[in-house]
Amino acid sequence: MKILIVSPSLKLGGIERALTVLANEWANRDLQVTYVSCLKHNPFYKLDSNIKLIEPTFERSKGITDKILFYPRLLLFIRNEVKKNNPDRVLVFGDWFSPITLLALLGLKFPVYISDRTIPNYKFKFPIPQLKKWLYPKSAGFIAQTQRSKEFKEKIFGKKLKIQVIPNALPEFDKRQQINVEQQNKIIYVGRFAWEKDPEILIRAMDFVAKKNPNWVLEMAGTGPLLNPMKALVKELNLDSNVVFLGNVNQVATLYQSAKILVLPSVVEGFPNTLIEAMSFGLPCICFNDIPYEDIITPQMDGYVVSERSAKLLANAINEIIGDDALRETIGKNAQVSVKRFSKEKIAQKLLEFMKL
Repeated sequence: MKILIVSPSLKLGGIERALTVLANEWANRDLQVTYVSCLKHNPFYKLDSNIKLIEPTFERSKGITDKILFYPRLLLFIRNEVKKNNPDRVLVFGDWFSPITLLALLGLKFPVYISDRTIPNYKFKFPIPQLKKWLYPKSAGFIAQTQRSKEFKEKIFGKKLKIQVIPNALPEFDKRQQINVEQQNKIIYVGRFAWEKDPEILIRAMDFVAKKNPNWVLEMAGTGPLLNPMKALVKELNLDSNVVFLGNVNQVATLYQSAKILVLPSVVEGFPNTLIEAMSFGLPCICFNDIPYEDIITPQMDGYVVSERSAKLLANAINEIIGDDALRETIGKNAQVSVKRFSKEKIAQKLLEFMKL
C-alpha cells in the first residue's frame, strides 16, 4: 500500500511532528510512504531512510514575482507529484494545506484524508473558510484531534463530512536524553511565550505558590513575543529566585524527568501535545478547562483541571499537589498508564483503519 503525505515542511512545528511520527511508523511496517514538503526549510525532524522525500524547487520568499506565483506553482506541484506517485491514499494536515491539496487534486480520483490543526472556532481570513466549505465535503474523511473539534465540524458540515476522532501520537524521545535525573522541587512550563499560552497567569500564580512554598521553582522553557514582558513581570513581583527562564530547550526529556509538576495555562489548544508528553514521564499536569482536556485528563485521577481562569485557583491546585507526596505520586503513575493509548503504534493503526488500509 502506498501513502502520500502532504506537509507544510520538515521544520519544527506541531503538524510536522505529527506527520513525521506517522510516516516513520508506517515505513517501519513496510508501507510505501512518500512525504511531500510544500516549503523548503532546514529539516528539524528526521524521516526514515525508506521514505521518499519530495521538496519544491521554487520558494515563496524571493521577491514579488515568486510571491505572486507561489500558490499556482504549489497547486501544480502537488497535483503533479500525486499523479506521478499514484498513491492509494493521500493524507494532509493543516487549515491551509488541506483545502489547497483538495483544490490541487480536483477531478482526480485519489482518496484524500484531511485534518485541521488549530482550535475549531479559529477565525481565519478570506479565502480559507470559503475554500473549506466548498472543498472539505469532497474529501474521503476528516480527522478531528478532539471530541470538541468533531462536534464543531458536525455543526458546520452535518453528514457531508465523514469525521473520526484520532488524537496525535506520543513521540518517542531520544533514548540518549533519558538518563537518571534526580527530581527537584520545580514546576515546569514548556511552550511559546504568546497570548494563547497565557504564561502571565502562571507567573502570577507562582507569586502565591512562593509565599507558601518558597523552596519551589518555576522553570519556563520557550521563547516568543511575550518573553521580555514576562521577565519584567517576574522582577515586578520579586520572583527572581522562584522563576527561571530557560529559552529554547533541546533536551526536553531531561526537563520532564527533573521536574515534579507541569502546568499548561493555555487559553486555546488544538491538541495539547505537551500534556501527553509530560504525563508519559509520570508528571502530574495542571491545565484550565478552556482547552480540550476531556480527551486526555480525567480530573483528580491522572491530572488536575482548574475550572476558572484565576491565578489564585491555579496556585491552590499547585499547592495541593506540592503538599501531598502520595497524591503527586499516584497522579503521576495514573498519567503514565493513561497516555499509553496515545502510542504511535495505536494512533498509526487507527489512521490506517480509518483510511481503510
